[in-house]
Amino acid sequence: PPSSLLPPASSPPSGMEALALLGLIFISPLLLPCPSNLRGLMLAAVAVALVVALGSHLRARFAPGPGPKQLSYVDRASFRQEAIALREKLLKRGDRHGHAERKVRIRTRDGMATLEALVQDGDGKSDIAVIITHPWGVLGGNMHFPIVEKLAQYFGWLGFAVCRFNFRGVGRSIGSSTFTARGEEEDLRSVIDYFLKTKGDEESKIKRVILIGYSYGSMIASSVAGETEELAALVSLSYPYTWNWALAVCNSGRMLKTAARALPSLWIMGSEDEFTAPWRFKKLCRLLSEKDSDAMIVEGQGHHWINAEGAVASIITKWLKKNEIIPQDLLL
Repeated sequence: PPSSLLPPASSPPSGMEALALLGLIFISPLLLPCPSNLRGLMLAAVAVALVVALGSHLRARFAPGPGPKQLSYVDRASFRQEAIALREKLLKRGDRHGHAERKVRIRTRDGMATLEALVQDGDGKSDIAVIITHPWGVLGGNMHFPIVEKLAQYFGWLGFAVCRFNFRGVGRSIGSSTFTARGEEEDLRSVIDYFLKTKGDEESKIKRVILIGYSYGSMIASSVAGETEELAALVSLSYPYTWNWALAVCNSGRMLKTAARALPSLWIMGSEDEFTAPWRFKKLCRLLSEKDSDAMIVEGQGHHWINAEGAVASIITKWLKKNEIIPQDLLL
């Protein structure tokens, strides 16, 4: 890899971003007009939150780990070739466009939300469902984000059952988003249950689930991955490692510790990602399981993978085939 992917000579201390933000929160009660006794209680509560959040963040950042079994670098030419090859294969498939999406409402296990989802039922030949999670709803992320939509379409072409959905509080999903991301974790667990649980007297045909998480959605997917044996693989795309402490307040440390510890996982990051620099991504990689995880940095790509969805889909498919998670004889 080029030297630009190596950590800078003087990296900023881990947790400084969290300290800066929480410091601002800490002094805010001093600026609010309120009785002195109430101000004291507010300061005490914020101080406790500061210590818990920062401690959790730093423990996760400094936690030792073997790292992925392979950290590879994909140059621009190779990445472009992936897109060209995929386009040629799609042309060979003629007019097959996968299965139409149907609207589904999924009630969460905690009863606090009802999720809006789009589901493709697949061709019935595979026992695999692919679930794709979207970026942070506060910044406009939803299941219609281009990379999420294109990946859903692609895996529908392959004949798999596919689901993309809105987290609670996003789009037409009922419920309120959570600052700790625990509610969103429950959303994903409920969607997994939707595919795996028996519906009435009919046994579910889905026996395995592949999770594909993008940006904030990769935080949620990786924290849930490994909880049940039916989860076959995780693909994490553009994990926002630099800002995970702000996206999951007082919970980011636990989420990192549970990230894809017990199943095969692929972690993909663009070298020009606007939220996580390559050297920070390499720090994240050190927390991963050596046995089951692979990591990849793609040259010239940013956080949003604009006009690169096909190449990303091709890379994911090749990795799934290599790890014998999907059949080797799939055309694409």
